[in-house]
Amino acid sequence: MNKRINNLIVYVSSRNNYDMLENEVFKNINLEGFEFINVDDCSEPEEQKKGKEICRKRGIVFLENKSRGVQMATQTLIDFINKNRKSCKWIICFQHDNYPISKNFFETISKHIKDKSLDRFGLLGFNNLDFGSYTLFSYYKYLLGFNSLGMIGMLHLTKYENKGGMWLCPRKQFKILNNKKWKKPFIIEFPMWASIGINVNHWNSFVKPSTNYHFHLWLPDVAMQLNEKNKPCLVIPSLYCFNNQNLKKKYGISWNSATSSKAGNSFHFGKYSNFQYWAKRWGWDFNNPRESFDLSRYKDTLFEKFYNHDLNKGPLKNFNI
Repeated sequence: MNKRINNLIVYVSSRNNYDMLENEVFKNINLEGFEFINVDDCSEPEEQKKGKEICRKRGIVFLENKSRGVQMATQTLIDFINKNRKSCKWIICFQHDNYPISKNFFETISKHIKDKSLDRFGLLGFNNLDFGSYTLFSYYKYLLGFNSLGMIGMLHLTKYENKGGMWLCPRKQFKILNNKKWKKPFIIEFPMWASIGINVNHWNSFVKPSTNYHFHLWLPDVAMQLNEKNKPCLVIPSLYCFNNQNLKKKYGISWNSATSSKAGNSFHFGKYSNFQYWAKRWGWDFNNPRESFDLSRYKDTLFEKFYNHDLNKGPLKNFNI
């Protein structure tokens, strides 16, 4: 571990995918001197053995999830940080097929942590590109030097014409993203969470993790808890990541985790989205949000503001970071 830089830690939650950790994650993520920690999410014994050896060879901390699911894996890491890495203020989580492509990605975040410009925010999202499935030609525009927009978050409560679906990305909401305000740091209900930053102090203060979300919905539930306490989720669109879902195919894993989990692939992804628990916990239907949302329950919270905001005008609010 590089002792010089210690205000953020990079981590993954691994479940029976250690070949991807060794051959993709370590190849694609330039840690820039920051610490990396692996949290094992109840892998099979042989996979766990493989993971421990990979981490041992690289001098990486290997933690075993105290329970089950990515929320609990994150809590396991934060418990470790609270005891052993008290100078760490933010953690950055990556799925194994997602990685930064901006130069000095982590150093930029670290500088924002140092100047305290991120203190008010609960989560930090990034501008995720792909080969076109969700972001059309944005990646190729990025390579030509344009500040293109990719997959930047998910919409539920904000007013907009839901013709393309809930993901805020060029293929789904091209017209909405033409507004230049999306090019500046902004807050959103749910950032795109294939790569996501988490404020350790706000997690400690406001987040109660659950075992009811193994993989899917783990981050939207965290965002709900933080937004409810008026700790907004910031997206910095100048920080780019690449979401390369096709990498999973090389390891016999379906490129679409949601579809695979729904079909019963618990080996890699655990149980599929627990929509019933979501409705019980939050009082509205994840797949039918505006029609089922009880606005009175969220009075004087960010959700009231999101609910009354017209997305055609751009983000709810921009910030100078």
